[in-house]
Amino acid sequence: MKIKIKQAEYQLYQKSGPAPGWLLLHGFMGSHADFEPLIPELPGAVAAPDLLGHGKTTSALPVADFTIEQQADQLAALIQQHLRAPLIVWGYSMGGRLALTLALRHPKLIKYLILESSTAGINDSQQRLLRRNHDAQLVWQLRHCGLESFVNKWEELPLFTSQKKLPAAQQQFIRQQRLQQDPEGLAKSLLAMGTGSMPNYWPALSQLHCPVLLLTGALDFKFQKLTAKMAADLPQVKRYVVPAAGHNIHLENWPAIRQLFMREGLL
Repeated sequence: MKIKIKQAEYQLYQKSGPAPGWLLLHGFMGSHADFEPLIPELPGAVAAPDLLGHGKTTSALPVADFTIEQQADQLAALIQQHLRAPLIVWGYSMGGRLALTLALRHPKLIKYLILESSTAGINDSQQRLLRRNHDAQLVWQLRHCGLESFVNKWEELPLFTSQKKLPAAQQQFIRQQRLQQDPEGLAKSLLAMGTGSMPNYWPALSQLHCPVLLLTGALDFKFQKLTAKMAADLPQVKRYVVPAAGHNIHLENWPAIRQLFMREGLL
């Protein structure tokens, strides 16, 4: 279904059920379909939007509307108008950064926060600048070399090496998700809500008082370090390193996450 929030028109997948509900936020070049296979196993109501510039959600907005703060406020409006808060919010990668922003800006809407392969930004100003320059180069590639060329290079990043061991059908699903995106929507997302453009939320982690579950893959060494650092700063936190998984844990090892959720009383 389509939901209009301010000037943005969100594509929203919903499954009915009792409270507390779930809000699922996908990663870069993904959509709500990333979570579709596991949604039937989640208890309660479930909402999974396509984020700005992704899937079937509008991308014909100014870059300024794509900032992570703007999108968090749009999600807050969506929750208040169409869902029942407080929610269990689960964000993967880019969606995890957005979930963290939502929790910091609208804490009353969050019952439980799950951050999968995510970070609180970059706390060094020079490193943030370098990352913004890097993302600007990616935008140039998107606009001048075409989406397929961009996807081909993206799939070769070390972050996604473990996905090459997935069954061929899953690899094809991931690739088709990426190739069906709107290049200009992806460009705006990179420019406005990339890791270098988002605020540095590391100093704010100590102010986040909802329970937080940090998930990182055993094959994702970069984010093991980041989530270990986050765990040291969060007041209510549990951190798990999921075996036999890289960056996209819910895709690469959903059975392990299912068992973990059962232990934590989420299933």
